[in-house]
Amino acid sequence: MEKSQQEINEIQQKYSKQIEQMRKMLLNIYAVANIRFWYSCLSNFRKSDDMFKDIMQMDAFATSIIISYGRIFGKGTGTSKLEAKIIPLDLLHIHNEIIDFRHAKYAHHGELSSFEKDIEINYVDSSFIINPKLEVGVWLGAPKKWAPLFEWLDGYMYDTFQGKLASLTKETGIEWKFPHGPAPSWIK
Repeated sequence: MEKSQQEINEIQQKYSKQIEQMRKMLLNIYAVANIRFWYSCLSNFRKSDDMFKDIMQMDAFATSIIISYGRIFGKGTGTSKLEAKIIPLDLLHIHNEIIDFRHAKYAHHGELSSFEKDIEINYVDSSFIINPKLEVGVWLGAPKKWAPLFEWLDGYMYDTFQGKLASLTKETGIEWKFPHGPAPSWIK
């Protein structure tokens, strides 16, 4: 049965809280898509003749993954924050590793076992020369243990969003849909 614009507006107003929850979820859905894409890039990375460029590129992929993942579980405005308690116990140690790494390397520049910093000071020709010494541990390729967590998170986001649509459908008697198609080529 067709609805008038006024009836549509009334329904949207009545269920504005649920609609706002879905609106906020979209940023997390986008973050998960980013994570899956960058993880695919890291998983399929092929070395070139320029080792420094390769290391910087792999670090950029890992940074993108870790930052996007942290956003989903961190405080922010305009999105819904997920709690670690939703993560299955067998994946929780991977979640904690990523969050700890995010805090140590990216968010707070804390102490990190894979990050060593120092300076070397030399006095040469009446000048002090400062030489930075920075050793950073990076992954060569994607940590395989991360894949199940990211796959689970993708499914969780999809199922949660679909659950909200099903709830609205049941409550309003009108079907609520979210368009979707086949998975992108980089999702295996």
